[in-house]
Amino acid sequence: MNNQKVYNIALDARPLSTRISGVGRLIGETLFHFPEKEKYIFHLFTHLPIHETHKKILDLPNIKVHQGEGFFAKKGGLYFLVTMPLEIRKGNYDLFWGSQQVAPFFLPSKLPIVLTYCDLVVYLFPGTMRKIAALQQKIFQSYSVKKSKFILSISENTRTDQINHFQYPKEKTGVAYPGIDIKEIEELLKTPPGKDIKNLPDKFLLSVSTIEPRKNYSFLFKVFRKYRELEGKNSIKWVIIGKKGWETEEFYSELNKDIEKYNDIIILDNITDSDLHHAYKKSSLFLFGSVYEGFGIPLLEALYHKK
Repeated sequence: MNNQKVYNIALDARPLSTRISGVGRLIGETLFHFPEKEKYIFHLFTHLPIHETHKKILDLPNIKVHQGEGFFAKKGGLYFLVTMPLEIRKGNYDLFWGSQQVAPFFLPSKLPIVLTYCDLVVYLFPGTMRKIAALQQKIFQSYSVKKSKFILSISENTRTDQINHFQYPKEKTGVAYPGIDIKEIEELLKTPPGKDIKNLPDKFLLSVSTIEPRKNYSFLFKVFRKYRELEGKNSIKWVIIGKKGWETEEFYSELNKDIEKYNDIIILDNITDSDLHHAYKKSSLFLFGSVYEGFGIPLLEALYHKK
């Protein structure tokens, strides 16, 4: 008879309810490559259904989804504050994994908390965030760090920043680097590119990330405008793969004007992993102007494709 202990891990899985992004990809890759799956059951707490771009996670044998319902499931923040801790208190869990470097209030006092720390942008570059979002993050991060039993950062630099800022014991920290799965990329490239990628020109510049101040698109936009001015008809198009995040109305207004006038900036905000890697492979040059990254997966992907 097998009396092996099975550990139940409650996971903040809200990032899996939207199209693949940095944190969502990090969660997914961790779940796929987590060793000894028979020893662990991951309970995914989310306010919305798992997004179709993450659906393959549901095929894992050690995954259980707990989806919110009713009023408090309409917003991720409300769900995190109210429903998630209440639902977790009803169960018998061995660990809470704060995948977004925060944990909700009112978790069971004896439930150990482990955080994944991606960056300290709210402290190092607060101007790249909305003021209310920055305030919320500071409150929750300070609380969560104090309550955590262990913190895993995604780079040595982030680990050092986190230890120094919070005066957190080094022996209670570690580094778990994100990465790319070369075999998976090779398989993805076997799938023929979709219409969006087929319609791209033979030569183009490529950027991959959410459009937000931290990614420094305002700077890249200025550089591209200057490049267009210098090269004239010889300039090539700029392709941005990423959803529109928080940016100023002025930036989007100027960007849209250029798109209409010159037709040389293309934004693709909903493509498959396969098309993403076809875009990397097809591009002429990768542009990444971020002012700060905890790690920077797009850089690693671009390097794999020798861009």
